[in-house]
Amino acid sequence: MVSINWKQIDDWSIFGYRNGQQGELMNKSTSSKQSICAVGEKLFALHGYSAVGIKLILDEVGIPKGSFYHYFASKEAFAAEVAQYYFDQRIAPIAMEPQANFKTNVTAVLSGYHQLIDFLFSDNQPRGCLMGNLMVEVNPQMVILHQTLNRLFDQWLSQFNALIEQGQQQGFIKTELSASVLSNIFWSNWQGTMLRCQIKADKTAAKRAIVQCMQLITR
Repeated sequence: MVSINWKQIDDWSIFGYRNGQQGELMNKSTSSKQSICAVGEKLFALHGYSAVGIKLILDEVGIPKGSFYHYFASKEAFAAEVAQYYFDQRIAPIAMEPQANFKTNVTAVLSGYHQLIDFLFSDNQPRGCLMGNLMVEVNPQMVILHQTLNRLFDQWLSQFNALIEQGQQQGFIKTELSASVLSNIFWSNWQGTMLRCQIKADKTAAKRAIVQCMQLITR
């Protein structure tokens, strides 16, 4: 079993974060829609789905109701779009680079999660992980949001699963448990850590928990 010297990669401030590259310039309509989703991301994270009404969204964004419904058919459809926005902006960029080795990738991925923690703690009140927060309130009757969260959850696990598989192939991670099982363990640790932070806001402890989980996986 190949080992990693974790002491050498414990000062996460020294690592850069690979941001996803922007594609074509957005047209005005897309830009406006994303601006509204950015506001929704903050409101849902701070107040929860049920407590955020359309009026609060409209007041925060500064648009009339007609403009809102031009982009979103309902509050639920809006929440689904916000979940997609959160995934695209915050989670998708934290992906392994297929051409890099596992040591490089695990450093970059953990650094990415630490960058995300910094973002979630950027307000006076920690936001928590938006997807986890929405999952707490969603129910099967909310078909659009339910399906969107399920799809994004699968994409999230698939993204992390690729890192675990690479670690197993290169001898850094044990193979007694499948990559899928280990990915679920890491994701559950992430969401549990984020929920705990909403009770006890400790950014350093949150970052440490993510590293420790990966350490356990690699032993």
